[in-house]
Amino acid sequence: MFEDLQYLLKPKYHALWADYCRYLELGWQHFNDANRATATKYEQLRLLETAIRRDFPLKENLLARLQRHFVAENLSLYLLLDPLSAWRYAASGKTPESETALTEIVQRAVAPAARLLMVLNDENPSTYLPMTSFLTALFLEQLQTQKSPLLQNVKRSKKQWCRKYDGLLKNAFVLLGIVGSKRLKFKLAMALNAMKVKIGKIVNNKQPTAELLDRVKIFWYAVFQFITVRRRTTTQKGL
Repeated sequence: MFEDLQYLLKPKYHALWADYCRYLELGWQHFNDANRATATKYEQLRLLETAIRRDFPLKENLLARLQRHFVAENLSLYLLLDPLSAWRYAASGKTPESETALTEIVQRAVAPAARLLMVLNDENPSTYLPMTSFLTALFLEQLQTQKSPLLQNVKRSKKQWCRKYDGLLKNAFVLLGIVGSKRLKFKLAMALNAMKVKIGKIVNNKQPTAELLDRVKIFWYAVFQFITVRRRTTTQKGL
């Protein structure tokens, strides 16, 4: 789901992040599968929750590996449990009737990943919400590109979607002023600017793939922001 963001983490966490993204992707696909009965999916969710709370017996299974990762890094199992609320909605077979409802479901699905990214970077909880906004923008754009059935009742034009992304990215850019790690600050600047350039291309009906000139712009925007955006604390007015 967000495998490409592993560069935001130190190499020692890449295996954990890959397994966690695989877990999110498999859960999202499985419980959004219209070919599976709702009652069956609800029972599978119950069994999954039970399995997460216990030591999984199959040691090479994805869930067992994640449990070992979480124990080794002293991470909360709620990072595995929280996505279940989004999958429970998906299992019902319903589709959101508004952009607000869709955004809420997506935020439930991506918020644990946002927290995990920030925890593994030793950042404080004030960074969780802006990172959730960034992942929400990324995931909504993926759903739109894939023409997901979840969007069938959400009537929005391309420009309206792009305004939505712009709003989420505006919230996400707060990260540059509050993260403590300089390494993470620069990499986030690169990621945020890459998404902003991509949205601009979508608005102008261009291929969203970044070309050489785009990559140069993204790099120099990131350098400028790294230098000019000052560190703020969460106790200052306005945060």
